[in-house]
Amino acid sequence: MMFKKSKSPLLVPRKDIEWASGAVFNPGAFYDGELVHLLFRAIPKGYKRIKLKNPQPGEPDTGFDESYISYIGYAKSKNGINFEWNKEPFIGTDDWFNKFGSEDPRISKLDGQYLITYTALQRHAFDEINGVRIGLAITNDFKTIEKNGIAGPTDLRDKDAVIFPKRINGKIAMLHRIVPNIQIIYFDSIDEFHNPVEGVWEDHLKNLDDHTVMRPEFEWENLKIGAGPTPIETEKGWLLIYHGVDTKHVYRMGMALLDLKDPSIVIAKSPIPLLEPELDFELFGDVNNVVFPEGAVVIGDTLHVYYGAADSVIGHAQAPLVEVLDWMLKNKVKR
Repeated sequence: MMFKKSKSPLLVPRKDIEWASGAVFNPGAFYDGELVHLLFRAIPKGYKRIKLKNPQPGEPDTGFDESYISYIGYAKSKNGINFEWNKEPFIGTDDWFNKFGSEDPRISKLDGQYLITYTALQRHAFDEINGVRIGLAITNDFKTIEKNGIAGPTDLRDKDAVIFPKRINGKIAMLHRIVPNIQIIYFDSIDEFHNPVEGVWEDHLKNLDDHTVMRPEFEWENLKIGAGPTPIETEKGWLLIYHGVDTKHVYRMGMALLDLKDPSIVIAKSPIPLLEPELDFELFGDVNNVVFPEGAVVIGDTLHVYYGAADSVIGHAQAPLVEVLDWMLKNKVKR
């Protein structure tokens, strides 16, 4: 396989940082030419595994108790491997829309600002009453942050949202996931994310098939798929790294190439996973058998992928970008 994994996790829980003492995983990433900025999900230690009475459709029947609350932390690196942490959370749980957790951040730079999409929990993560929404936050420097509330439908479970780092035909495009597929929606301005034009989400949801970009096709992703890192613009198309889940709840990484001018057109898609659980820290953890890609950057000619491993630590893999694109173009979608 073209990807070479780091044999040990890049980031692990820290005893000296209480809010990140239990688990550290699912990182979003951005490279500004000098530093790799990493935003990651972290949970304090002390949570306990429980049996769920009414799990969400398609989800496992075990979860964690109400002490399982996620924060989003920040770390930076000059080489993309060795990271220096901030000891305070970057996004906490101090608003009504994320009082039960802030999870799984993605980072895009658009119109001079860093746009951070994340999963905002209005209710406990394993509550049988759904409280999972898309959150949006904005920063200019990874020091101060403005939270912009909910950026998706307000009454429907929606997550795995990521914003394209470039306007497409003048519009701001966002991928999101209403199970089991990946959809796309467009906005004219950032303000429309949290102050949407009347009826925009109602119309989108009513015609969801028309806005669907990708569906599960292969056995390794036949339960559901979801967008991973911010799409990467290449001369061959938008490189979209995503996760696929099978019926045994194994999480793996796939890739697709989307048309630059119309990302709803899939040029190529990997028929096999490019990363999957193999190492001990990917096979065993709070949730076994998970490789969950969420951050990716290109440094020089190398594609670096950062992923959550077993919902416990952060893994890393890298590959020459040209090899990745050449391999993808051998798997063009037949029309």
